Amino acid sequence: MRFLLLIFFMPIILFGEVKILNPLPFKLGEHFSFKIFILGQYVGLFHMQLPTNTNINDVVYPITFSQLFTRPELRSLYDMFDSDKTIFDHTTLLPVYHERTIKEGAWEDHLRLTFSHSEKACFYYSKKRDYKELKLVGKNPIMDYNTLLLYFRSLDYNSIDLKENIYVSYRHRENVYNSYFNYERIVVTYKKQKVKAILVKENGGLGIYFTMLDDENRTPFEIRIGAFYIVGFRFVDLYVLLENFYPGSELIQ
Repeated sequence: MRFLLLIFFMPIILFGEVKILNPLPFKLGEHFSFKIFILGQYVGLFHMQLPTNTNINDVVYPITFSQLFTRPELRSLYDMFDSDKTIFDHTTLLPVYHERTIKEGAWEDHLRLTFSHSEKACFYYSKKRDYKELKLVGKNPIMDYNTLLLYFRSLDYNSIDLKENIYVSYRHRENVYNSYFNYERIVVTYKKQKVKAILVKENGGLGIYFTMLDDENRTPFEIRIGAFYIVGFRFVDLYVLLENFYPGSELIQ
């Protein structure tokens, strides 16, 4: 079994000429939570944090941790508890290593993924498959959900035309989705105030809509996924709304 970290360095311009902000809008110590709605019903919570760095071959990489779980009073109907971590390169926002523990109803699994961005590939190992290697290939370097969220928070939208396509590839289950996003500037209500925000919308793929506040932290505000797959429910409309946000204090560099 091969669980080596495949690390390939890339310039700070990704997927064409899309630019990443410097410094990044998120910082170490950041954590936030979303309420999860499925088919319009409040069913659980999603937590994400950027607590620390790790050192691999004398190179420092940040780590994200996240958890997704059902509300306690609903667990007798459908018990979900997913947790994952992603080690990523802060200069490209591409994942280096991803690990996920899954419990969704009767389905339990453990995943490990490594990435070869020079091949636009990731190597997928699942406990259900006895950790046999499955190579997934995209049209662009492959992201996971954590790095996809961080990537869109970090783009320099002042340098991107409203009609410009932002091309990405990301993994969901054992599939890679090659799609593109467009963005627009909108106004949302946050803490009873009208504030400026940025909405990025996917064309194709799972139909992701991601809204962030246009502030110094690019605070995540809302995520909608039109065709999110959950075991036992097939594809459903998933909607998450910001509950709490606590900015970090240490620059990632």
